[in-house]
Amino acid sequence: MNGHRATAALLVALALPAAMACGEDGNPEAGRLVYEARLCTLCHIVAGESGPMASLGGSLDGVGQRRDAAWLKVYFTDPKVAIPNATMPAANLTEQELADLVAYLLSLR
Repeated sequence: MNGHRATAALLVALALPAAMACGEDGNPEAGRLVYEARLCTLCHIVAGESGPMASLGGSLDGVGQRRDAAWLKVYFTDPKVAIPNATMPAANLTEQELADLVAYLLSLR
């Protein structure tokens, strides 16, 4: 494992307990509203619906099969911890918004 990957793995491992402490009672429908209100639609695609910069963030279809709640929470809190070359900014969500958004994305199977 190279140094960058080892550092990223350590940071994710350290951040997971804090991420797991976020509300686990997410509501997928409320998360869909967070997704829309926070203009995630500008850079992402869901079910063929996309914004003008969709090539930056790409499709979220099936993300619920590729990622788990803990990873998504870390990613939204500090994207570069999960993916060192991430271009997405930190989401700056409340704990409930984070739980709801994660529940929505996990429903995208």
